[in-house]
Amino acid sequence: MRGFSRFLVLVLAVGAPLQVRGQSPIDSPLSDADAVASAAAAEGEHDHPVKDMTFGNFFEGWNEEWVHRHRYTPDMALLRVTTNFLEREFRIDYVRTDVANNPKQDSQEQAIALLAYGLSRRLMLEVVTNDQWNNPAPHGVPTNGAAGSLVARFQLVDTATQSYSFQFRANSPNKGLGATQTSLQYVLAGWQDMHAVVPALGRFGLYGSFTYEALVGPRKVGAATNDVSYDISFAKTWTSPDTKVFGNFTTFFETFATTLLDGSTAGKTTVSVTPGIRFWFIPRNSFTVGVDFPVSHAPTFHTVFRTNYILNF
Repeated sequence: MRGFSRFLVLVLAVGAPLQVRGQSPIDSPLSDADAVASAAAAEGEHDHPVKDMTFGNFFEGWNEEWVHRHRYTPDMALLRVTTNFLEREFRIDYVRTDVANNPKQDSQEQAIALLAYGLSRRLMLEVVTNDQWNNPAPHGVPTNGAAGSLVARFQLVDTATQSYSFQFRANSPNKGLGATQTSLQYVLAGWQDMHAVVPALGRFGLYGSFTYEALVGPRKVGAATNDVSYDISFAKTWTSPDTKVFGNFTTFFETFATTLLDGSTAGKTTVSVTPGIRFWFIPRNSFTVGVDFPVSHAPTFHTVFRTNYILNF
């Protein structure tokens, strides 16, 4: 796993797109309109004008049919930053954590499945299941458990170059692993097409999210009940949507941090970075992989390997 992590970092450092012979990146001779049409055609769709959703027409869109907006710079779900747009997708994630500074535990594994469905231009609902296995240090006893989540996401702004949303998420405690607190999360997330600001950047997207989490229910003495998480990410797309196997091949880099607001370790901040890649191997079907590396002192993990498959419909 660590060998793969080094390989992934090397791919990102070089920054060279994977291209099929005879095909060139979309950064180039294509106009913005041509790129949007190409993205729609790759999914077997026609490009139609999509009305902007903004604060100025906030009361519109609630009863309008959900649509997928095709953009010059793709706005996509990454691994850490909260997604900023409404979607219709089925997604499966696998996460493996190489645990650090814990004499009782060697690693953790998670299998996560979710179904998200955009009901309108303004509202999306999502259900999530999460199974986790804790692998012990030698001679220890393995444990496992499952939990679920419900998500409601509201589109605040949706234009050709910007997207902002508000999300509420409720996570049930994983009682099989001894958790007792329900997590309530309130999230603001956004995306900016940087090509619209600095055209020389090409298909370059800037992402961000801010989360306030409240933990309710029985807890251990000194346990935190409130925290905030924040993320800044950027992604560069190298190939066109219709490139064989590596459509919209994208490299990204995420910086994620969490600060505890109360409890015995109030004020403690943990920081990690996540380089990764995402590409569409056939239309509407994508693969994402990345690795978290800790930045802060005395981390709880050495690395976190993340991968997912997403089917858009």
